[in-house]
Amino acid sequence: MKQYLKSLRLQLLLPVIVVILAVVTLMTTLFSRAYINMILQQENEVNAVGFETVSQSVTPLINTSVSEVRNILADERVASYARLQYPTPATLIHARIRCKDYLASEITRHEGIYGLLFMRKDESLFGVLPEGSFFRDHPEENQLPAEMKAQILEASLGQTVWIGPLSASVFYGFENADTARNVMVCAWKNVHVSYGECYALMLTDETVFDGLFSVLQDRKSTWHLYAEDGSEIWHAGPEAEHTDPGMLINESNKGKLLHDENGRPFCLFSMTMASPEWTLVREVNMENYEQVVHRVRGAIWIAAGLVFLVALVFYALWLKKFMRQFNSLQNEIIRMGQGDLESIEFRPFSINEFEQMQREINRTCDALTQQMDTIRRMEREQAEQENRKKEQERIERELVVAREIQANVLPNEFPAFPDRTEFDLFASMTPAKEVGGDFYDFFLTDSDHLALVIADVSGKGIPAALFMMVSKTLIKNELLNGCDPATALDRVNQRLCERNSSMMFVTVWVAVLEISTGKGLACNAGHEHPALRRADGKYALVKYPHAVFVGVNRKARYQNRAFELHPGDRVFVYTDGVPEATAGSGEMFGEQRLAAALNTCPDGKPEEILRTVKSAVDAFVGDAEQFDDLTMMCIEYKGTDGA
Repeated sequence: MKQYLKSLRLQLLLPVIVVILAVVTLMTTLFSRAYINMILQQENEVNAVGFETVSQSVTPLINTSVSEVRNILADERVASYARLQYPTPATLIHARIRCKDYLASEITRHEGIYGLLFMRKDESLFGVLPEGSFFRDHPEENQLPAEMKAQILEASLGQTVWIGPLSASVFYGFENADTARNVMVCAWKNVHVSYGECYALMLTDETVFDGLFSVLQDRKSTWHLYAEDGSEIWHAGPEAEHTDPGMLINESNKGKLLHDENGRPFCLFSMTMASPEWTLVREVNMENYEQVVHRVRGAIWIAAGLVFLVALVFYALWLKKFMRQFNSLQNEIIRMGQGDLESIEFRPFSINEFEQMQREINRTCDALTQQMDTIRRMEREQAEQENRKKEQERIERELVVAREIQANVLPNEFPAFPDRTEFDLFASMTPAKEVGGDFYDFFLTDSDHLALVIADVSGKGIPAALFMMVSKTLIKNELLNGCDPATALDRVNQRLCERNSSMMFVTVWVAVLEISTGKGLACNAGHEHPALRRADGKYALVKYPHAVFVGVNRKARYQNRAFELHPGDRVFVYTDGVPEATAGSGEMFGEQRLAAALNTCPDGKPEEILRTVKSAVDAFVGDAEQFDDLTMMCIEYKGTDGA
């Protein structure tokens, strides 16, 4: 009795703890999401202003500079030298000086122009840069890389080609402290009646962007500017932690927090300009915002602890009153055993008095047992017969109720998600006994992720059904908490191994599908191979090594397997009751008959596919008794443009 009361104390206190933990978890989760969403919204507003500023500054500056260079190239001092037709060396030198002085004054006058070079069709080169002039009238003296010259010469009339970023040392042939590190070359073919074809090379260095981006600095943002091929033209702000342009561009504008290898949070935003098609990426450090979230979470937990202490005090006062009621019952039993019918007033102070109550109850029961032995012997046979009949009826009623409960636990309303057109699914479970150990489940973990579960518990009947209910609940809770399939099965395996003296286990196939992209992760713990049908193809089993089943090996580990569905693809999953369905001759249905049944109507809706497979199994089994639970689920992925 004493041990029972101690256990009762914990059982009464447990709901209070669970409620407090649930409320605190909910409050911290809601606050974190709301705060991060608010910050991301603010950063989006900053991006809108910053991106508009850059777009309205860079593009006009580039376009104006290109237009100016076209005018410069049409000037007689440049056009005359471009023809390279001079009767005497003196005339050539005079034309070169006029061209050099004119070009030098022009690059000084224009903010967006770092240098001007012009290349004739024969690859001879002339022009001016800040640290020297270029007059290479022989093609062999052109020191530009062959790949760069080929890019320029292949440009068609009217097409602008961007080359770079390059170091200015490519043009000078040397490098010093003043040499520009990132030079972008804008090249195009120019045709003029006075001198024919000539290629203009307008050079722009990184100093052009310093003034444009200075107003965007906020000490928490790093700005990257990438060319069309992903080469970084320029960056400003704190030193960049991430240098992979593919990652920075692909992960931007998704409205989520990312973490670097040191655990520091950041988010990414990007914009592609119209002309030239350069991509601007903003990398924002979110570490200060996350610290605020941690501090608020800590305050919530402290408040929860105070609430728990107050609840514990009230619980202790209530329990003391509760125990007095038990002691009053003890006094009444002792009085009845002694034949004393007078009222006895007694207030207990120790739990040891419950042991005395237990001894008195046992003594009274022994006396009553001796007096009723004779009556029991006379009525035993009739009572046992009636009890067996009642017990059988009770078991049958309970099995009916259990079957109804199990059927109601599994989602059985179809269409399951009437407002979602990206996919269609259907599932069914036919138990071999009154209740079964198979189960399936599907639910949305959020607006863009669909969880799919199908499992088979070892054994049959009530024990399997109970183990099924526990397994289903644990798996669903872990997936709803945001776990991937492998992590969810790891945690469920640990929970089931804690008190599994019966050594029951469950085979599970779990998948989480990202609805918007068709990409997902799946984990198979000893379950049957899924069947996949690509659009306009046939069903085929996807076979790969599986992990061990869940529930008996605490050291078992599970791994995710990535997959991708395209519009029109279908996935069919099932339990071993389908391939192991046995005819009267002892032959099993098997995987080949399953594939043949699936390909009878490969274009059918999920419900039609399940009916076809069930009909094929029933026709094969005939009058033989169903040996195992028959559970199937099929999903058709339609994509975001699904009909």
